[in-house]
Amino acid sequence: MVGPINGIFLLENGHFLDVRFAWWNPAIKQCRVIPNIEFDVEENFEDCCRSLGIGFDKTNQDYKIIYFRTFNIKFTSVVYPKIFTALYSTKNDSWKFLEPNFSHESQISFSQNFTYQNGVYYWLASSNVKRDKENVYSVLAFDFETELFEIMPGPPIPGEYWATLVLRGKSIAAIASKDMSKAMTAEYDIWQRIGENNWIKVYTVNPQIPFHMPNGMWEYDKYVYELTQNYRLMCYDQNAKQATSLGFDFFIRLLSGFAWPLDYKESLFPIPLRTENPTEKDTDEYFFRKY
Repeated sequence: MVGPINGIFLLENGHFLDVRFAWWNPAIKQCRVIPNIEFDVEENFEDCCRSLGIGFDKTNQDYKIIYFRTFNIKFTSVVYPKIFTALYSTKNDSWKFLEPNFSHESQISFSQNFTYQNGVYYWLASSNVKRDKENVYSVLAFDFETELFEIMPGPPIPGEYWATLVLRGKSIAAIASKDMSKAMTAEYDIWQRIGENNWIKVYTVNPQIPFHMPNGMWEYDKYVYELTQNYRLMCYDQNAKQATSLGFDFFIRLLSGFAWPLDYKESLFPIPLRTENPTEKDTDEYFFRKY
């Protein structure tokens, strides 16, 4: 699930080449399935990496999806030297293929919340050989109006650190850690993006909690973690230096799963209509249960 924009999320279901997308506004229970995207891949391909983002093109009043994937050659660890990339336009209800200007060897990190700002979506990228290196991280951006990628300087995070982008308030930021997930002692550096190419280290977070996984950020100084032993979600307030259980125990009963926070405000904004009328497949229940 990616988003929201104006209360609208993008849903994703499936795996490898059998992937479906749909727009979804939970407030008005409206869902619109998006046409399939078919990349021209070879039989000896297997899945490697994928990334996607959504955004709004103000000039053309159009909601768009950017989706790109890489594939390994089967039975090897060799990445096929191409980034398969497509852009979906809600206004045209169709996909078109793009040729990105960055290397197929780039490692693109999933953002921990919706890192979209002013018509541009952002990801953190790094070289495939990064350990013991300095300044290996860059920022990959996609502009939904120009439909172009851009590579920008990233924060000066050492290569041996885990890192990803977050939205801190309404600004792009990065979170990085050398000892991610360790009980009581894990530290997370918070980097704030200033202007186009400058980064400053704001502070270091040391949540006093058991073994965990970082799951995202809320507002400016609150962080969400999932405890790995019991699947509970915890919120850590950097200012108060206090951890609070969010009371979400669904995955405790399942003994499996994954959760992450989303900044959501209900909206009655309708999903833009496609060229044809909605069908019986254009429901959230059908998308989640049938596809």
